[in-house]
Amino acid sequence: MKKLLCVAVALLAVMSVWAQKSYSGKAEDGQLLLADPFILEYDGWYYIYGTHAADGIVVYRSKDLKTWSDRCGNARNGLALHRDDVWGDRMYWAPEVYRVGDRFLMTYSCQEHICYAESDSPCGPFVQSEQRPYLPQEKGIDSSIFIDDDGKAYMFWVRFTNGNAIWVAQMSDDLRHVHLHTARHIFDAKEGTWERLMGRVVEGPMVIKLDGRYYITYSGNDFRSQDYAVGYAVADKPMGPYVRYEGNPILHRHMGYYGTGHHALFRKGKGYYMVYHAHNSGERVQTRQTLIAPLTIKRRKGECVLGVSEKIIIPRLQTK
Repeated sequence: MKKLLCVAVALLAVMSVWAQKSYSGKAEDGQLLLADPFILEYDGWYYIYGTHAADGIVVYRSKDLKTWSDRCGNARNGLALHRDDVWGDRMYWAPEVYRVGDRFLMTYSCQEHICYAESDSPCGPFVQSEQRPYLPQEKGIDSSIFIDDDGKAYMFWVRFTNGNAIWVAQMSDDLRHVHLHTARHIFDAKEGTWERLMGRVVEGPMVIKLDGRYYITYSGNDFRSQDYAVGYAVADKPMGPYVRYEGNPILHRHMGYYGTGHHALFRKGKGYYMVYHAHNSGERVQTRQTLIAPLTIKRRKGECVLGVSEKIIIPRLQTK
């Protein structure tokens, strides 16, 4: 019996080494390399957008989340959004796309301002009829729109107050305006926690509603840190107050990858998935890999507890 137990322990050790080697954090040939990724499901296709191009926002599409087409954008250079069609001309970061009636709205950051553009297709071209940021009077990044069951819309974004801090404000019904007078501070990076290992940064907010409560997921630390990670907080109302989960972070150096963060959540079937980026600390941080994993949701004492599955999908570009 002891001999069998020793063999089992040894086998588990070998399997653990194999798992670490399988997820070494090194980018592989053909792997999708998007930072700040976001996935939209529409008409049987998944569309992925992210930080990548110097002249706009890229988009790829897939049927299965594993194999992705080459750029399928309808704007110049195969992009979903090109700088010729919008305000600003550089620093295109963190896009999100929503279907609103018969149109698609993209919110994103440009030159550290929150912007939006519209299209009649998820592939674009996304354009601005009025070329201006949402908030011309102030800088900000990492915008995310949440529409509640009653149709009211809210923008969550990062304001440069006391470092990178998360704020929320109500929006107009057509999503073209942010009511800045309603803005409310959600939270800053908390001193003495995982959020403050490098810099004073909380960013990349996104909200989902589960069992009548609001779950804001977010990243903490400087994006260049190996310990860039994801946590969440919970509220009874969309504008808070939010209480952090005691088990944070829920995504940190996941399965051998470093710098796991700036995620987005999307529905697949009856559940949620998380798409996020990671970087190998041995490479330049500009090389960020795109990864996907199921979001786990466990119900304990009337509350949902969120986690991230170890069943990672590594998206790859279709070979020609």
